[in-house]
Amino acid sequence: MYNRASISDYYRDVLEKARSVILRESEEQIIGSDIQELAEYYFQQHALSPIELDEARETNWEHQSYVKTIPAHQREQFYSSQGDIDFPCERVRVEIPIKPNKDIQTISQLQASTFSYSFSGDEFEWNQSTVTFLIETKGYGFSYDEDKIASEVNSGIGRVSQLIQWKNNDIQRENESLLNGIKVVIENRKQEIQKNKDKVHSLTQKINIPLKRNIPQGAQSIVLDSKPIVKRIKPDPHLPEEYVLDENKINDILEVLDNQAKSFERTPKALVSLGEEELRDLLLANLNSIFEGKATGETFSKKGKTDIYLNINKGNILVFECKQWGGKKLFHETINQLRGYLTWRHNYGVVIFFARIKNFSKIFSEITSIIQESKSFRNSYKKINETHYSAIHNIDDEDKEVKIHYLFYNLFSE
Repeated sequence: MYNRASISDYYRDVLEKARSVILRESEEQIIGSDIQELAEYYFQQHALSPIELDEARETNWEHQSYVKTIPAHQREQFYSSQGDIDFPCERVRVEIPIKPNKDIQTISQLQASTFSYSFSGDEFEWNQSTVTFLIETKGYGFSYDEDKIASEVNSGIGRVSQLIQWKNNDIQRENESLLNGIKVVIENRKQEIQKNKDKVHSLTQKINIPLKRNIPQGAQSIVLDSKPIVKRIKPDPHLPEEYVLDENKINDILEVLDNQAKSFERTPKALVSLGEEELRDLLLANLNSIFEGKATGETFSKKGKTDIYLNINKGNILVFECKQWGGKKLFHETINQLRGYLTWRHNYGVVIFFARIKNFSKIFSEITSIIQESKSFRNSYKKINETHYSAIHNIDDEDKEVKIHYLFYNLFSE
């Protein structure tokens, strides 16, 4: 149990992996990149995120009753001849909330430099957003009173907090060391390349034969973790870092909107007096609760004010437009309106239509042709489900294309 790999072992291994990748990186990338930016790019592929308790959620517990079979050899000698016995038992399951952490399984298997021989962490169940443990409170030959149960629960919570602190101390120390180590590797590689380039330059002048230049490949994106909605792109030589919206995260956002809007459909009478702005505000409140308050309403974007503007730190944005369904003409006007909000750096847009018509299904018998009749429509029309469609459109720049999602919801009430 105490011979497992340590957090320090993990970081020694990832530094060597990063070193191997950096040694194979193109000379243009190394020479042309800011050392800090490039180091952070490699660092975020390997660094562990410290475990954070989620103060916004409460630690909770539940009492569980179950039946356990007691083998004959574990019973008192007087009763052992009677064989196995089913015995009613009780336990308490305690759940401690933590902030979502993609590295939690890796961290749970690594040993901190500080540890206790009385507990290792194996008795805890580590999940992305919770740490849980069980306390047996009643079993064959024992039964805890309330004071004993409370004491054991508090003791278990204390052990979890202590273990998290020990692990976090190592992670924070090793993260700093890892970033500095990667910077040293890049700096050494840059110096070595520069020495070689001087030699190559001198040799080229002497023999007067031009050397073939390698064209650097385009930047490639990597995933930072399970929560952010943006990906860090390897910095282009001589260019600042850029961020792009990841399509998987776009789908996550659309799922949030879809779930909320479908709840509107279940209670249309309660929403009969609400217009576009009020419905927009309900969706906006939900987005803000999930995406840390980065969604804003009626925000200026390029040519006008869009209904919902999801702003990602240092990244691009996702623009939404909410409309009451009004037929083909309004549909095309809405698409053009949305396109007016999209800039060259946008890749996606979303239009949400709320219909208050009895023959809701009629929309979908016509929507394919309506979308494709749009002057900005280019290709890739797709029916994602009965009320969700997407297509590629261009914006003002004829060569710039964006994917627009169309979502439809029926708020008709008698």
